[in-house]
Amino acid sequence: MKSQAVPFENRWTNGEHARQWHRELERLGVQNVRTMFCEHETRHGEDRAVVFDIPSGFVRDWLAFHDRQTARQQLVWRGSVIALGLIAASGAVLGLLK
Repeated sequence: MKSQAVPFENRWTNGEHARQWHRELERLGVQNVRTMFCEHETRHGEDRAVVFDIPSGFVRDWLAFHDRQTARQQLVWRGSVIALGLIAASGAVLGLLK
């Protein structure tokens, strides 16, 4: 069976460590990890690990990956709303002209 790589680029590790860290962060969820990361950066910035043994750089890359995904989803949603709005507006204008 081919091993799966994490879906984002990171400078910290690869292989089994990265997959384990990625699974653990996914299990915790974006909002929980973001809260833990903020608390780590404000109070324990000198510590290497944020969550269990996961380095802060890996967590930062993971959060950036999820932020990019969210931004991409919002862009698609906004584009869809604008396109549907233009179709509705042109339909209304054509209806008034007839």
